[in-house]
Order: sequence, then structure tokens, then C-alpha cells
Amino acid sequence: MLGFGLCWLGAAPVASAAEIVIRDAPPEIHEEAPPTRRGYVWDGSHYEWRHGRYVRVRGRYIRQRRGAEWVPGHWEHREDRYRWHRGEWHPHR
Repeated sequence: MLGFGLCWLGAAPVASAAEIVIRDAPPEIHEEAPPTRRGYVWDGSHYEWRHGRYVRVRGRYIRQRRGAEWVPGHWEHREDRYRWHRGEWHPHR
């Protein structure tokens, strides 16, 4: 019954264990990356969906991984929904 109620709400997320899908677009963020820091990559600010609303998460430095490239998390717009993809490390090719 609760799942049916959440689907009825316009901005309600459709969630599974691995992903969050929202109907409302996340706010835009305009920020400049800080200076580079040896041994780290910058993961810029983004919005997460928490407790029924977008919450801004501040950017942070992440320690580099040898042989890998950081791909930042991002919201993907497809049809009438926004889907969050978490940041992750990809091996260099």
C-alpha cells in the first residue's frame, strides 16, 4: 500500500537497492573546481535525494587510485525522470 502511495506523488522517487529515480530535475550547480592537489582528484558538488527533497552535497578531494580514472556521479535525464549514477573508478585503457 505504501509503494502505491509513493508512486502517486508527482516528485516521489522510484527506488531499488542500487538506484534512485526522481521526476523533478535537480537544481543546477555552478562552481569552480579548486586548485589541483597532488595525489587527489576533485569530486564536485552535487545534489542527492534525501527525505523527499534534493540536498546539496559539497565537493571533496578523493585520493587517486593508481591505474584508474574517477568518473563523477551525475543525474541522467531520460523520458520524464532523473536517475542518479554514483561516482566510480574506471580502469585506464
